[in-house]
Amino acid sequence: MQMVSKRMISQKYPQVFLVCLTLSALAWHSRCAGTETEEPDAFRATIESDWQAQEKRLQRTWDSPEAIRDLLTRTEKLLDNLRAKAGTLDLTAETANLEELRARVESVEKFNKKKRIELYREIRWTERNLALRNPLVADKPIVFLKQRRYICQMLHEFMAFYYDEKNIDGGGVFVLERPGYSDQTRDLTSGTLPRGNFSTLALSFDAQTLYFAFADRAPEKPEYFSDQRRSFHLFELETDGGKPHQLTEGLFDDTDPCPLPDGGLAFISTRRGGFGRCHNPWEPLPTATLHRMDKDGRNIQTLSFHETNEWNPFVLNDGRIVYTRWDYVDRSAANFHGLWSTNPDGSNPIALFGNYTHRINALYQAHAIPGSKRIAFIAGGHHSDVGGSLVLLDPTRVALDPESGEDLLDSIETLTPEVCFPEAPDWPKSYFHSPWPLSEDLFLTAFSFDPLPGMGPNVKEDTHTGLYYLDRFGNLELLYRDPEISSMYPLPLTPRPAPPILPSYSDASLKDQGTFLLTDVTHGHFSLPASRPIRSLRIFQVLPKTASHISNQPRIGYANAEIARMLLGTVPVESDGSAYFLAPAHKPLYFQAVDKDGRAVQSMRSITYLQSGERRGCVGCHEPRTTSVKTSLSGPQPLAMRRAPSSIQPGPDGSRPMGFPRLVQPVLDRNCVQCHDGSKRENKSPLVLTSEPKGDNFTQAYENLRPFVRWYEWGDKTISAITTWPGRIGADASPLMQVLEDTTHAPNLNLTREERERIQVWLDGNAPFYGAYEEPAREAQRKGDAIQPPEVQ
Repeated sequence: MQMVSKRMISQKYPQVFLVCLTLSALAWHSRCAGTETEEPDAFRATIESDWQAQEKRLQRTWDSPEAIRDLLTRTEKLLDNLRAKAGTLDLTAETANLEELRARVESVEKFNKKKRIELYREIRWTERNLALRNPLVADKPIVFLKQRRYICQMLHEFMAFYYDEKNIDGGGVFVLERPGYSDQTRDLTSGTLPRGNFSTLALSFDAQTLYFAFADRAPEKPEYFSDQRRSFHLFELETDGGKPHQLTEGLFDDTDPCPLPDGGLAFISTRRGGFGRCHNPWEPLPTATLHRMDKDGRNIQTLSFHETNEWNPFVLNDGRIVYTRWDYVDRSAANFHGLWSTNPDGSNPIALFGNYTHRINALYQAHAIPGSKRIAFIAGGHHSDVGGSLVLLDPTRVALDPESGEDLLDSIETLTPEVCFPEAPDWPKSYFHSPWPLSEDLFLTAFSFDPLPGMGPNVKEDTHTGLYYLDRFGNLELLYRDPEISSMYPLPLTPRPAPPILPSYSDASLKDQGTFLLTDVTHGHFSLPASRPIRSLRIFQVLPKTASHISNQPRIGYANAEIARMLLGTVPVESDGSAYFLAPAHKPLYFQAVDKDGRAVQSMRSITYLQSGERRGCVGCHEPRTTSVKTSLSGPQPLAMRRAPSSIQPGPDGSRPMGFPRLVQPVLDRNCVQCHDGSKRENKSPLVLTSEPKGDNFTQAYENLRPFVRWYEWGDKTISAITTWPGRIGADASPLMQVLEDTTHAPNLNLTREERERIQVWLDGNAPFYGAYEEPAREAQRKGDAIQPPEVQ
């Protein structure tokens, strides 16, 4: 019997159809389609058991009147949605069935437990049948990944080294041929790869090629710094079968493949080098950032020169790449995993949402919604594996709170409010993973009834996910579950339109550099004080951590988990607030707006960078996301654009890279040590400001100035935790500047402008002692010697 006959039956003999549906919509569909599963009763029992688990998750039973009424409401909403958006479907029988069921629900309080369970099952099979008839779902195979995860933090689960540590292996790429009607699968990778682990599945736009990460297991666990260490590499696999083809190699971990409209592949890799700054001795965790390569694995390029980790690239409908950036320059290392976007050539990285809030700890697995500007993502945690609540973001509504400067949550819609945002208020007792939006209303997703695993929630074992249909009305239907391993990354095995290919604009004459155009530094979220007009911009380069992966080893300065940096120098700001200047490409940079007295009024606590030949523009200082340089140029041409771009003028000696003994100590020696030399003679201060060592890392002067200095950090000593306020940068916030101007010091000091600049650059630069991680360079800095900037990007 053909499917069209089913429609004919439902129209001509609706009562027959209703009886069949009530007995078992699943088995009825299988028989009518001529493809009955081998064990329809077993699969049906699994589905109904899952329904009971869902109600238990909501702290009720499936025979409760509350559960039955809620189910009817969800089913009616689903029917209305199908009527509105799937007009070709004949829903006559389902409509009639729901009318009959609605009448029975009105009397549900009078039913005994057995009759209530029967009623629940009848409504639920109706709802499930409706869900699976949706054209976005019906008759579409799903390809997915089975994988085991290393349980600790999301950082660890993308590094093969840790899988060797736990001796974990298993998984593969599978096809679920008839989602919702059968749990039979086809294994695409069986026998094609050695013992190992799978991660991060993706599908090409034409649905012909699969991409995934795989790492084979080492015979014995090697040390991380051994050349025998295993790594995740990227593989491609044709969907019609064959053997996987390896695309990347080496000691780098390559994960998160992302097909690009031009045929290339974006991915996340540790190739850039460096480590994170907040890790324990047992966890060597390198930095992984956005890269790209050609389809055949050649021409690998670093796209992101961000200082810490990034995850989950995906192409938006407008052709840009959305991804997660862990952004903790001078702030908390346990927050600020926000969504960013970039052009496919790595130019114009911009924060989209989540970079200024503690109310969502981390934003993962962002996916564009077909036919929409909205973006689906998982609200997750830092101290756990990836997973959490499913949330939609409307980028056109993103805004900062006028008073606090933090991200407003008006631009998001939480589709699964029963799952709390992990680590923000608490840890959830169930979680979602790897959502694939089919529309703003409908999703394929992985889901687990069990708590999110990881060190934060103290769940040490993997809590396996299954594959589900989910809609915005609250309907959640099991498609597949393997109780022994997580099933993740459900992808409809069907072609989808490729977003537009964005052209790459680069000026070949600007080799290894680019230009920044700032149209008006005063145009920002917070007004800069009118009494302190901006006269220059400082350009700092962040120096990614080397030498050690251990937090505060080596110690850079006062701040916890501090980063080394150097001041490249300054460029002028014109009277209209504009600046136009050259800057080196492929370097993580941040800027400070500086007044006529050489103090920073406002500062970035993030980084940006240029691709070679890139001409980058920004409007102001923390300007609204919806403001563009194009709209800001609708008036008179900025003064800075009426001339050639400025070159960066170097800062004071000892600032490239930063080093207290060479930058600040000479000022103290000339002006302060005569009273602060440590002697106990008359008129001598007990505060010692000499260059003599104090402890293993620092000097008397540096340690003893600590009470008079304020800085930004991951910790409770920070000037502010989330927002950067004008007039509260290091030199403004530190009592040291007031001390130098008080009645005791001012009459006896004759600081030159250059000496005052040295102190202010040091304070505004977060008051570090060192600007290097390697011990030979640090020893030279302790002696006050000049050192060369490190080669690492």
